[in-house]
Amino acid sequence: MMKWKSVRLHPKLGGALLACLCVSLILAACNRSIPPNADQIASAAEEQPTSAAHPPQSGKKLTEVAGQASIPNEAASTVQQDSTDEQAPYVGRYHVKISCKDDFVQCSEGAAEYILTLAADGSAYRSIVYTGKLFSEKMAEDSNIQTYRRDTWSVNPEDSELVVHLEEGAEFYYRIDKQQNLILNLDRTLDLDNQMNQHLFAAGYPMPTQAYRLIKDQ
Repeated sequence: MMKWKSVRLHPKLGGALLACLCVSLILAACNRSIPPNADQIASAAEEQPTSAAHPPQSGKKLTEVAGQASIPNEAASTVQQDSTDEQAPYVGRYHVKISCKDDFVQCSEGAAEYILTLAADGSAYRSIVYTGKLFSEKMAEDSNIQTYRRDTWSVNPEDSELVVHLEEGAEFYYRIDKQQNLILNLDRTLDLDNQMNQHLFAAGYPMPTQAYRLIKDQ
């Protein structure tokens, strides 16, 4: 029968082996605690600040589009302001006395005051006053000309021309003199090629016969 002999280790050697065994156990425990995708999580964590620092390009484009959307409105506002500036010197009241012998004012005798008021908003108000009072509807019910009406107007300073646009589509043209008075341009107003005007006169609207000079109130 064999007998086991006990082996006695040197104290220093035994301590070294015990230390190695402890280190091995610690490393094994650490390896088990780290999940398989730890490297991926760490990589994603490193990339996240970069994404936050650089927002998606689509967000930037939306901001740019929002800024550009206001450009047409600004341009339209500029055009409207330029138009208002051009009209400003001609805003006011213009008038001329016309004999009742002229069918343009359609009164029985004496004379009538033909008044044209140009407003800053582009409206043109025309009225006819006879013997110090405005024609009544009864006096004008058989007339083809309204004693009061509202139309629109525009001006072309470069050509010294002002145009009153009637609601029927016809247009009355005026030349602007140096005193900013208005002189009816018969040639353009009665032009046979101007179909809208010709239709208006053919329908019975009184046709002007003189180049009336409307004086602007000071």
